Amino acid sequence: AVAGVANAEMTMSGNLSQFVAMGDKIDGGVTSKFNRMTFGTSTTTDNGWTVGGSFSMEYGSVGSGSNSAYLPTSNSMYVQTDAVTVAIGQAADGVTAIVPRIGAMVPGGGHDAGYQYLYDAGNGASNGVGFAEAYYAIASSRVDVRLPSVNGFSVGVSYTPSLEFDPSAGNGRAQSANPARHGETVHAAVSYSGETEGMSYTIAFGSITGNAQGNSATGTLATFTNNDLNAVTGAVKVVSGNVTIGAHWYNNGDSFGASADAVQAKDDGYTVAMEYAMGNITLGALYAHQELVYGTRAATHHSATTIAAAQAGQVYEDDVRILGVGYNMGGGVNTFVQYNQMSHTDGTHATTTDVDPSVLIAGITLGF
Repeated sequence: AVAGVANAEMTMSGNLSQFVAMGDKIDGGVTSKFNRMTFGTSTTTDNGWTVGGSFSMEYGSVGSGSNSAYLPTSNSMYVQTDAVTVAIGQAADGVTAIVPRIGAMVPGGGHDAGYQYLYDAGNGASNGVGFAEAYYAIASSRVDVRLPSVNGFSVGVSYTPSLEFDPSAGNGRAQSANPARHGETVHAAVSYSGETEGMSYTIAFGSITGNAQGNSATGTLATFTNNDLNAVTGAVKVVSGNVTIGAHWYNNGDSFGASADAVQAKDDGYTVAMEYAMGNITLGALYAHQELVYGTRAATHHSATTIAAAQAGQVYEDDVRILGVGYNMGGGVNTFVQYNQMSHTDGTHATTTDVDPSVLIAGITLGF
């Protein structure tokens, strides 16, 4: 038990959402995402430091009480001084926080929010969150260091001992002998923001490095030496008047393969998007592409699914084209309509495995 705790001021906030969708080659219906409660607090110590923290809960299933592994779910504390801010706990890594998220630009969260994938589960070229670098937005327990912005430059570095310990896990730290995720991970990112000729812009670059995945808990890959984690990502975002344009790119390389693979794994993609704001109404358009080669190792083991050896070199591809319109009703209420045209292929180009679903989503969110 904790005794003698001083009481700092607390704030509570959260989000409510509901979506209705229909489309072609998907199951429509009513659902929600990112419904959450967030508790935050901060205080000033005798030496002038600011110490605070937050605890945010998003439940993927209210019935089971299962907590999301991804942001905005978090549980962390921070210490802020004039020279540095250090956060510890389940928080955003430096790359996730600093590199602009072009995939979130279109009303309805673009593909970054992933509302369309509540209705379509056909992505085959993803390692985690689609159209993003490895371990994007996963809120694993880490130490995160941010330096104050100086002359437009912002820098963030994070160290994650083991990515398996996210908010969906318990608070014990007895590690698996063969974790499915990479470990000893370092995220590092830098961005520069400036203005020129009436335009503002941000350019950012990030890298993610770490130790190899384990050989799986079942030990089926004991003969494989898995590759270390080496991923890079970058983005540029430009705002001119009412128009915002942006581009994002990532490359996870062979991080999810093995060094002896005859066919090496690969994983990369990009997103381009634009928005036009006019008062309370925002229009947006986006295109994104990702492709993945599982590599020879996957013929023995690919997560929980084993693929045929002949599929090891196939190029899995996903595309999404999004049009969206949003209306800010005021009072924390936002509405949107988003149309998604998607395509999925496993590289065989067979009509039985290539699917082109479409999803039309209408949504309303309330922030409090």
